[in-house]
Amino acid sequence: MATIKKTSAGTYTAIIRRPRFGVRYKAKTFRRRYDAEGWARKIESEIERGVWREVSEAEHVTLAAALDRYVQEESPSHRGCDIEQATIRVMRDEPICLLPLSRIDAGQVRVLRDDWVKRGYAIGTINRRLTILGALYNLAFREWGMPALANPVKGMLLKGATRRERRVSSAEVDAIIGASSSPKLAILIRMAVETAMRRGELCQLTWSMVDLGTGVISLPSRITKNGRARDVPLSPAAIAILGEQPKIPDATVIGMEPHSVTQAMRRACSRARKQYTEDCQKSHQSPDPSFCKDVHFHDLRHEATSRLARIFALHELMKIVGHSSSAMLTSYYHPSAADFSARMRQAFPVA
Repeated sequence: MATIKKTSAGTYTAIIRRPRFGVRYKAKTFRRRYDAEGWARKIESEIERGVWREVSEAEHVTLAAALDRYVQEESPSHRGCDIEQATIRVMRDEPICLLPLSRIDAGQVRVLRDDWVKRGYAIGTINRRLTILGALYNLAFREWGMPALANPVKGMLLKGATRRERRVSSAEVDAIIGASSSPKLAILIRMAVETAMRRGELCQLTWSMVDLGTGVISLPSRITKNGRARDVPLSPAAIAILGEQPKIPDATVIGMEPHSVTQAMRRACSRARKQYTEDCQKSHQSPDPSFCKDVHFHDLRHEATSRLARIFALHELMKIVGHSSSAMLTSYYHPSAADFSARMRQAFPVA
């Protein structure tokens, strides 16, 4: 039974303790004893029936404030936190962020999700945002003192996300490098195509990880996406690229921040596309509308993986690019029909 105490101010405080049901302490003050007793009976009944939810703190914390806390406390420990935090900055402008966590239900999340679809966001982008929201609610449930806060994102992820299959041609790589005003970006692009390393791995690469004698880069677990160390074999071209760089102790090999790479890549692609169009006009040729369009730095990893697949078997390729399953690898391996045709002609030459 609840305890009803009269305060020095003449009010009545109802105190509920039900440790067996996960409620260690719950109290509320009323002007009349009758109201305190009625509230206590109601809450105790809900607790015993398993329908009571503690949302008091969640009623005062807005989604915007929760996202800010998530960025400060949780996100920095995640690999790829820069991308996650950039996504959160965009999400924070949504009107739903003004609402308290407890007042956001599945219906409101569904409306937001469908609005993103109407605005033309890719399924992968929408699911990434929903995943962050779901992780936030789970964190509030586990660690932020909101043990009964329901997760409104459960079951909201969209199906049918298309895998990105953009390959970057050698002509596009040369054009982007030529259009870039950053020598460091040019090095990163060339290394990405030769090694299939991720942007973050290349940006954090130090000379202590490089052995030009054996032609191997040893990536420690702290900089890989999946937290597993791996060795990356270097092609003769990659060895030559690294051999041209100044060897400064305790410094990164290339010395460029990941967010700067994204911005520089976008500018270089835009200039390369413009220059290509102008050259086509001068030579009276019809330009390829896809040339250097919608190219992301990560597409270079797709291209490199597809090229390496011509040399290495599946299990070897998984070790090189750092994938734990063949299913994951298929999202990066995009061979062309011309590749298959060339292999067939080589295997079955015409007599």
